[in-house]
Amino acid sequence: MVREKKTVLKGQTSILSFAKGKNTKPALVEDETASSSDDDTRPATSSKNISSESSDLPPIHDIAAIFSDIVARMPEMKSVAKHLQGRPLRVATMCSGTESPLLALELIRRSIEAQYGVNFGIEHVFSCEIEPFKQAYIERNFQPPILFRDVCELDRQTA
Repeated sequence: MVREKKTVLKGQTSILSFAKGKNTKPALVEDETASSSDDDTRPATSSKNISSESSDLPPIHDIAAIFSDIVARMPEMKSVAKHLQGRPLRVATMCSGTESPLLALELIRRSIEAQYGVNFGIEHVFSCEIEPFKQAYIERNFQPPILFRDVCELDRQTA
């Protein structure tokens, strides 16, 4: 049994095909009927069947390991942390929800420190969330210096 998922990339239609089987990887197959534009800047491929993953490594399922891998693949993050020279990265969120940017930045901070020994500080400046139960979550877990109830409050002197 084969499942197919159509995708459109810059004017070209592709089909991502999934065959049922234990060791089967999805394959990207170019649609013969797709038209190619002259301004297509993607690199040309010599084959119609392209593996969607070129790595034989197993998938990473641990969130901390995922962020560690991201930092390892982006050495520019070390230069950003060094450029800040110990000053914290100031972060404010609007429509803050679960504060996922802060959670991700904390995992990035830990990975930079572990891999490069460079301090990458984060300063939570404020959050803004209209939902009371999300405000409670933010206050309980992040204690921002200021928690705005509505983005409309951001035009005030405090913001």
